[in-house]
Amino acid sequence: MKISISLPNELVRYIDERVDNRSQLIESLLWDWHKKQQQREILSACLVLDERSSAEDLV
Repeated sequence: MKISISLPNELVRYIDERVDNRSQLIESLLWDWHKKQQQREILSACLVLDERSSAEDLV
């Protein structure tokens, strides 16, 4: 699937000066962001479970 995004010309020039394939860069950045979001969700779930375990230990 393809998507289209709009970026300021200055940013496009900056990217093009530094990478061979801007689409690959954007895909890589989005995958990294996706992984970080998953890690945050896992961390939040672990913290909830830890809080529940701690509360149960007090009872």
